[in-house]
Amino acid sequence: MTEHKFNSISELAEHLKISRTTLYRRANLSDINLTGVYSDEQLELLSSVHQTVQQLNSSTEQTGQLSEQTEQQIKFLNKEISAKDKQIKFLSDQLKEKDLQISLLNKNLDQAQQLQLIAEQRLTETNKTLIEYQEKENQPKKGFWHRLFK
Repeated sequence: MTEHKFNSISELAEHLKISRTTLYRRANLSDINLTGVYSDEQLELLSSVHQTVQQLNSSTEQTGQLSEQTEQQIKFLNKEISAKDKQIKFLSDQLKEKDLQISLLNKNLDQAQQLQLIAEQRLTETNKTLIEYQEKENQPKKGFWHRLFK
């Protein structure tokens, strides 16, 4: 196994007849550190177009699978959001109905208090007139002549 030494990345790229960007991409895909000293196998991996294409295809397939999973998750989350929106609308409608019921109950309570007050006032007036009649009856009766000459 022979080791080849290159002074720079540009020199290595020229030797492989590829651009520096392609060199970096292939090195990342093949897990090769660009240190300056390379074995024959590493140079073969870096110059091999076929293997790089296969790796790109496999990464594309993985990306496709991930995108399908992502789409499924998005659909699921959209359904969840839709269900939550329906639940929020239902609860909002219930809250409006409860507010209406509370306002009606407050109105009825106010009316009941007013009726109670009116009833108490009438009862007080009736008690006063009753007391007046009782006082008049409890007074001794005076005769005709007593009333006339008083």
